[in-house]
Amino acid sequence: MATGFEQRFVGFVDILGFRSIVARMLDDPQVFRTIRDALKTVARQATYFRKYRTDFNAARRARMRRGGVSFVGDMKLQMTAFSDCYIVSDTRPAWHVLAAVQALGSRLLEEQILTRGGVVVGPAYHKAQVVFGPAVIEAYKLESEVAKYPRILVSEEVREATWGYHNGLCRGRLFRRDMDGCWFVNVLSPPLSDWEALSVPRAESDSRKHLRKLRGKLVSLLKHANRDADHRAKVHWLVSQFNISAREAGCDEIDA
Repeated sequence: MATGFEQRFVGFVDILGFRSIVARMLDDPQVFRTIRDALKTVARQATYFRKYRTDFNAARRARMRRGGVSFVGDMKLQMTAFSDCYIVSDTRPAWHVLAAVQALGSRLLEEQILTRGGVVVGPAYHKAQVVFGPAVIEAYKLESEVAKYPRILVSEEVREATWGYHNGLCRGRLFRRDMDGCWFVNVLSPPLSDWEALSVPRAESDSRKHLRKLRGKLVSLLKHANRDADHRAKVHWLVSQFNISAREAGCDEIDA
């Protein structure tokens, strides 16, 4: 693109209720430790991506210097984390971005941390801590204006670009479609990719065991969700999604 933008798949993800979580830290040291460790997980993922990209590109160039053939250009995977949100993007393939947001969303949910986001494709500039462009704005608007609940929405273009990944490696578990017609990333599954660039270890691949583990976390969230109507609505939405997955897997549902 003549403007300096690239066509990138962009995921913008936000930790929900961060302000109220920070307020709770003053009275609950465990909340402090949970958030600290969660943000370290996100920051560690950004570091892993940086190293993975550097090593991949160095190996590619070394191969070409030896006379080898490369059918792809340099990898342009980027991740920027700041405060309570992060942005991950790449020019190709689209599944890089989806693997990252699904694995991180699943990992954070295990710590009772809800995330919301949007994944789109469009013009963007993303290098190190500098990220901007129409696609970034579109992803942010999808997260802040449309998602509403703790779900990471994907645009139709992104869904189409990664449908093969959804049906193939992920065995139909990557995406869910909500009652409003929106497609979102399924973070109720364990991390679905064993891509070496992910710092989040692949969890128990058995969905039933993973759901049983999550059940207690969600019950606890539900128990403490009565203080705030907006937060309560978000937790109830997530519990309803859990119950759908639990019925499919033959697990106990949560009485909401």
